[in-house]
Amino acid sequence: MAKKQRRQDGEKASKPSRETLPRPVPEQREGGSPLKVRLLWISAFILIFFGYFFLTKADPGGRNGWSALSPVFLLAGYLLIIPAISATYRD
Repeated sequence: MAKKQRRQDGEKASKPSRETLPRPVPEQREGGSPLKVRLLWISAFILIFFGYFFLTKADPGGRNGWSALSPVFLLAGYLLIIPAISATYRD
């Protein structure tokens, strides 16, 4: 077992002063600005919706413009979800 260290000359453990204690921040909000967060989420879902809509018009052989455009919309929509999530939970 470890031995206790005894204080010399009757030293007492000092309490931290009020200046060293962290102060609570008044009215701390969680998340980013609500307008920016909504805009990110709505634009992500609109891009995903139009990506799937364009995918229904795509040629199965991939010979028309819709087959090239729909993956771009889908990828952009899904990649936009990442900043939307981070902006939602930003401190």
